[in-house]
Amino acid sequence: MSQAFANDLDLYSLDTASFAYHIYAPKEGDNQYFKNQLVAIERKVHKNSDYSFFAGTFINSESNRCVLLGMGKNWVRRNQWSFEGLYAYAGEFVFTPFERCGDDGFYQDIKRATGIGFAPYIYHGVKYDVNSHVSVRSGILLPGIVIMSLQLRF
Repeated sequence: MSQAFANDLDLYSLDTASFAYHIYAPKEGDNQYFKNQLVAIERKVHKNSDYSFFAGTFINSESNRCVLLGMGKNWVRRNQWSFEGLYAYAGEFVFTPFERCGDDGFYQDIKRATGIGFAPYIYHGVKYDVNSHVSVRSGILLPGIVIMSLQLRF
């Protein structure tokens, strides 16, 4: 493996094993716990950047597959801890697996108003680096969803 390719891999991470709990659940069954099937790739803008791009997929609380596209920001870093934010579009996309994301719930309310089923995701939380390849994230997704996930770095 070339050094340039190895250095590029350092910019990528995989987010998965996500836990979601709605503090305010509009209806019975909105809590997914570990059933949201989050799989996302994150890429730092450059090695020392506090910014990253985020792309992935998950099952929303209405049991529809959605695309997740966003930007991350590492606001504060101290030792193994950091305070971070993710600002993302979560919703329908042009490919068939994502076309039903806006069929129910809050996504559907926005679809009625805009023609596209989506939700703006605003997340703030803390990340703990277990080692150089594994981190645990925990925070709040507005308007009140507790999120925890595992991040694997290459």
